[in-house]
Amino acid sequence: MRTLIILVLCVLLVNFNLSWAAEPAKIGQPLLCHGCVAVIKELHKVLKDSSGRKKTVNQSLTRLCEINNFVSYTFSPPKMIKACNFIVETYKSELTENLIEYYKKFRTAENLKLQEKFCEHVINACEGTRRPTKESEMKPHGFSMDDANEKLQKAAEKGFTHVESEVGEQPLQIETPENSQTTPMPHEEL
Repeated sequence: MRTLIILVLCVLLVNFNLSWAAEPAKIGQPLLCHGCVAVIKELHKVLKDSSGRKKTVNQSLTRLCEINNFVSYTFSPPKMIKACNFIVETYKSELTENLIEYYKKFRTAENLKLQEKFCEHVINACEGTRRPTKESEMKPHGFSMDDANEKLQKAAEKGFTHVESEVGEQPLQIETPENSQTTPMPHEEL
């Protein structure tokens, strides 16, 4: 009898752990809404000329949740990646179906109708939150030139020596203060 109880408990524990590990991490409503809009915006960059081809849609989803796609949004890139992964893992079939349907019908400069349909009506990501519809509502706020210079100075104090430019300019050299000890910068927690 004791063996049977232990066996049942083990089976329940294994099932609980598997279901817990398979469920994507839940995220807050504002992040989910912004993340959904960002996912649709980033997919539009790849799919606007795709004519809704299923293969192209599936390929775009496999390369979507990468940090370089989410560097210029209100929430930090790690948080946007978390939202992207949640949306793609939880709603992949709905997302795929809506993308194929939309891009078979439309070739537009923006995909606001798809953002509204998918984010507000299909997955209810923006329930209780206003969906951002303007570019300015998706960009980071409060990061002035002075803030940027202060962050660069702090990075220089910690041993960061240059910034690579994506447009082929010479790297920006940052002078490291003499006799300063360098310590690695902590990574942002999700």
